[in-house]
Amino acid sequence: MLLARLVDRLEKAFHKPAPQQNPDPQGHGNPETAIAGLTQGAVIVIVGGGLSGSAFARKILTLCRKTGKKTRVYLVNSTGCNYCGGLITDLARETMRNLYELHAPHDVILNKVSDCIFINREGSAEISLTTPMLTTLRTSRFGITGFDDSLKARILEGIEDMEPWLTIIEPTLVRQIIPLAEPGGQGPESGPKWRVVLSIKKDNGCYEELDAHVLVLATGFRSLGKPMLNDFQELTGYIPPPVMEGSVTEVDTSTAKHNLIADHMLVIDGLVEGAVLAFIPKGKSWLTLTTLGKQLTPGELDRVFAHPQVKKYLDLPHPSKNLRCRMICPAKLFTGSAQNFYGDGWVMLGDLTGYGRVLKDGVYASFLHAHLAAEAMCYHGATKEAFARFYHQPLREFEQDNQVGMLLFRINTHLNRRSWFNKLFIMAAENERKKSPQGAAMHAGIRGLMTGRIPYGLIGVFFIIGLISFMVRHPLKALKTANPFR
Repeated sequence: MLLARLVDRLEKAFHKPAPQQNPDPQGHGNPETAIAGLTQGAVIVIVGGGLSGSAFARKILTLCRKTGKKTRVYLVNSTGCNYCGGLITDLARETMRNLYELHAPHDVILNKVSDCIFINREGSAEISLTTPMLTTLRTSRFGITGFDDSLKARILEGIEDMEPWLTIIEPTLVRQIIPLAEPGGQGPESGPKWRVVLSIKKDNGCYEELDAHVLVLATGFRSLGKPMLNDFQELTGYIPPPVMEGSVTEVDTSTAKHNLIADHMLVIDGLVEGAVLAFIPKGKSWLTLTTLGKQLTPGELDRVFAHPQVKKYLDLPHPSKNLRCRMICPAKLFTGSAQNFYGDGWVMLGDLTGYGRVLKDGVYASFLHAHLAAEAMCYHGATKEAFARFYHQPLREFEQDNQVGMLLFRINTHLNRRSWFNKLFIMAAENERKKSPQGAAMHAGIRGLMTGRIPYGLIGVFFIIGLISFMVRHPLKALKTANPFR
């Protein structure tokens, strides 16, 4: 099939490779002779012990070990719930291996997703993934080790001699961040720039404090609207990224009449207006349900499970009564970029930056952020200029494609209200699978949404090609289906 071969070549040509270690971060000479960047005795305080914070701690300690810089690192973590998500793509796994020399441990992997079932109001289509994705929990809940917690526990793996330079303080909250001087230098000779006040009380009744030359914020969207971040925004001019509402919950499926999900991930488009849902299998008797576009209500959840297309794969009566935490948690997803997310002596990582692929793969983005920020800091300094050139500039590649991604989301939200479009989409996808298990353009587009390996622009092109190809090959079916006046 000519179209399938063409699509396959395009997929491979635009396939996003995982980033590699830069053997010469300065762009000249041997990095071990670096004299710029952090100076001996600098103190770094990282607020947030999730993926971004833990990855940054490992990377900065690795670089300081390599360059012989004695840098004290404090990782402050609240240990609160960090949602139940946890879908690890092959891009995220490769990035973790290439940049951090770590693998996903077997005890955190709950399932492997090898297929995606795309469902809308008019039918379903099965999409094969070229590489399985791993399902995990983020934090350790239900007696199972979470992916974030596992990374934090392995910060010093292979660099155990750096243990004296790392202190993890948890559980605690940051009550206040106080500037001590005009941010400028990054070393002890210029004095600490920040005082981080913790919620831990000393014997004298005062709160514990940490003085830092460099402050790293990796607290995620949970900190938006909290006094600590509000004060920091006023102090620095940081403007959070625009966000989209979402939700996440865990569903106990042990009482299901039948459950055929197994290693299939269900992507459910338009059954709840304005929202895309995903069923992510975590085991034989439970799954994670995530929502993009709105926070799901219990009534909406029950209606989704009662839909005939969903019941083909999972028949679970009264799912809202089978939530493992008895609630549907709100979530936020960035839809654009933050402004002023770094400065002299401070930097933000992760979701708070709004840099990454919108609506997809925050794990990969967290690893990339931590790597770029640590290299900028170690080799070039914790200055606004260094972060702008060596941290922010490489992240700008996301901006234009994210605009395309959000445009596709809005177009899809508009079109999937139309019965004819939903039917045409499913018919085109099913027709491709009849000719090839891997499908062609429609399948490649959906795969791209799942894996994060190809740009949104190409995904949109694939969907257009797939629909046009079906209409050209089956004009009568297409006209009958797509006639809005019938």
